[in-house]
Amino acid sequence: MLRSSPALPGLARAAITATVLLLTVSAFGAPGLAAAAPDSGSAGSGSAGSGNGDTDRVDPNNYAADCPDVMIVAVSGATDSTADRNPLADENRQLWSNWVGNVTVPTGEANKDEPGTVGWMYVPYPSTYGLGLLQPVPTYQDSMAAGVASMNRILDENKAKCGEDTKYVLLGYSVGAEVTERVARELGHRDSNALVTADDIAGVALIGDPYRPAGTPSLGEPGPPGGGFMSSEPADYGALAGKITYACRPYDIACDAPQEIAVLELALGVLGQLHFTLLNPGQTVSDFANAVTNMAARAIVHIVTHDDWFASDESFLDVLRKVADRTYDPDGPDRNMQVSQEQMVEALNWAMGPGSDVVKAKLAAEGPGFVEDNRDIFELVIKPYIFLGFIQHLFYWNNNPNDPWYWESEKIVDWITALAHQQ
Repeated sequence: MLRSSPALPGLARAAITATVLLLTVSAFGAPGLAAAAPDSGSAGSGSAGSGNGDTDRVDPNNYAADCPDVMIVAVSGATDSTADRNPLADENRQLWSNWVGNVTVPTGEANKDEPGTVGWMYVPYPSTYGLGLLQPVPTYQDSMAAGVASMNRILDENKAKCGEDTKYVLLGYSVGAEVTERVARELGHRDSNALVTADDIAGVALIGDPYRPAGTPSLGEPGPPGGGFMSSEPADYGALAGKITYACRPYDIACDAPQEIAVLELALGVLGQLHFTLLNPGQTVSDFANAVTNMAARAIVHIVTHDDWFASDESFLDVLRKVADRTYDPDGPDRNMQVSQEQMVEALNWAMGPGSDVVKAKLAAEGPGFVEDNRDIFELVIKPYIFLGFIQHLFYWNNNPNDPWYWESEKIVDWITALAHQQ
């Protein structure tokens, strides 16, 4: 199938060349974060019955086991969850962990005089960056995929149990916002006959979301002008449109990054495929080689299945950013195109011979587009992202009634309470 396409060889050479160059630049110039991995349906971990059995740590105001009016399904940030976490158990709230507990538990307290109004469950997932000491741990993208599957599993199980009695609020912070974002986008486009549909969702709160569209409001007020560092493009939530709320603080680089930083986005996508086992650095090198090869092959498939690609405005960089997400389907849901090593070699030979003019013309047009797609990269240095970004990413959480500020976590508690009273 691939051999019959004259565009294939030109793409292979261009895709591999562009991949190697861009990934090399990116690998030495970007922090260790990565793209998320979507999934859907009820497969995976996250059963309400999983966990370590520490039922004594279930908050007395949490009515998740009794089909409350509103159930919060909360996804913690990186390193703040495990694959075998008990979805009902609350960890001690500390400065460095259990961030979403600053919404769930106070929401229960705010509604304690109305038993059965709210409940909450935490999504079990690895929440890792692929960083391990002795043994490999799940890569960022694998962790993300596990989180998406786990969140869907919790929704499926509770809908089957509670029927129409319970509506759901999806809550995600940081990496957990990526998980929630992906679940919400897929869920909003489900068929009306699906077990869980948009009608079952009361609202979605995305805090420090790396996919926040640029300039969207923050909790009903004007938001910062930037967008998520993974994507700042408009989001299509289908039937969930109008139920999404973002919380984003200025210079929180996760959700208020400069808009044109394509190389950084690509680097994060590649790093999300790698294991970083400290005592086995060779694993990282091997993963990188595999990621580059895989992305080149997937880029070929993407371009071959878009007949007018060489005449389009989409660049090689655009394609590489898409295929860096391993769950992106480059040939669509109705095909299963594969690229063999022999076809890759054949394509390279064509690109360096008969098809070189086609490839060169496309690459020649890349320069201005590359500059435009990365024109904001220097804002990361000249603006206070380095000094304020990390702090701002942590400052969403405060529930002190004695201070004069109305913190984001307090606003979200009130927002969820209002949703619960509407049910």
